Amino acid sequence: MEAVKSYRIPVEAPEDLIEEYCEVKRRTLDSILSHVKISKKAHLEFSKDDRRKLRDELLKDWKYSKHYIDSVINSVIGLVKGWVMLYNRKKAECKPEITKRSVYIKNTLFSLRDGILKISIESNKRYLEVDLRKYEWIPKDFDRLGGLILTEKELIVTLKKNVEPKTDRFASFDVNLTNVTALIDGEVRRYDLKPLYHIHRAYELKRRRIQKLSKFKPKTSKRLLKKYSSREKNRAKDFLHKLTTYIARGLHHVGSGAVLEDLRNIKSRILNGSKESNRKLSKWDTRTFQFMLKYKLKWLNLPVKYVNPTNSSKTCPLCSGSMASYEGRLMKCERCNLNLDRDVVAVLNLQMRGAGFPQRALNEIIKRERLRTSIKDYVT
Repeated sequence: MEAVKSYRIPVEAPEDLIEEYCEVKRRTLDSILSHVKISKKAHLEFSKDDRRKLRDELLKDWKYSKHYIDSVINSVIGLVKGWVMLYNRKKAECKPEITKRSVYIKNTLFSLRDGILKISIESNKRYLEVDLRKYEWIPKDFDRLGGLILTEKELIVTLKKNVEPKTDRFASFDVNLTNVTALIDGEVRRYDLKPLYHIHRAYELKRRRIQKLSKFKPKTSKRLLKKYSSREKNRAKDFLHKLTTYIARGLHHVGSGAVLEDLRNIKSRILNGSKESNRKLSKWDTRTFQFMLKYKLKWLNLPVKYVNPTNSSKTCPLCSGSMASYEGRLMKCERCNLNLDRDVVAVLNLQMRGAGFPQRALNEIIKRERLRTSIKDYVT
């Protein structure tokens, strides 16, 4: 199994390469889109001969390393295939465009020796050198480099290493709108997400004020919306990166993997209620949290399991009875009268499902996890 991490490094990128690369990419996109045939459904008809002809055409006035043309063709084919898939699902609003000014650098275009990354710009003539040893945050325990992405101000470096995640201990996580509840090493812990919710709420109010300008100053409104949406995204990602790094280090210390809820396509399934409900759910960053925690644990050789979360906060962890809202966030079992916080109920049930135990196996969980806290300590 392969673990992957990416890091951003500030560099002075060759502007001429980026400009030429983006221009060639636009020409390539127009050429490949002409091979998309649409009847009832769209499909791409782009043969090896078509690829060879296109490559030869693009190389005529190209002065940089030839492998950049290969990366252009590969990336555009992937872009068009993704658009075709969305079009056939009736989710594509318009044809794809090249908007990002970036260059994908294949592993045939660079070398790494003694911490010095040497990137070919023009074959045997011009290189961009980056000393990775200067950046302390880049781990040294990687096996190889993946493809690089060069932008106008930074280089995105992808590190890869072979891992074999294995452990017999797991922590379970229930991600809510304002907190993450976890059962780690026999303790229920809560991580506060209110600062993250506040970030989303503050920028939501800013967007509302900006949208009022759209009738009078549409260009200004569009520019400001783009600016503040990007700022919101960056602040939210920064918060989640710090939180998941802290949690991953704690799990590594106790040698525990993670059990997470399987929430694939969750927003597309539930974003159909009232405006107020949809706005709240749009601030729920559960999938981003799970993605970040997963790849960080994978890098540390710790496994991640996904389990079905259905009724995880409504099923009694002791007798499998049905639990109903009792008081505030408390849930009460209709069969055995157990009272527990709904988030504690969820992490206990997720822990059992991740361990492969049936319901009513909580005592086995307590014994296996060597819980220092009895279930009675959760009972009110």
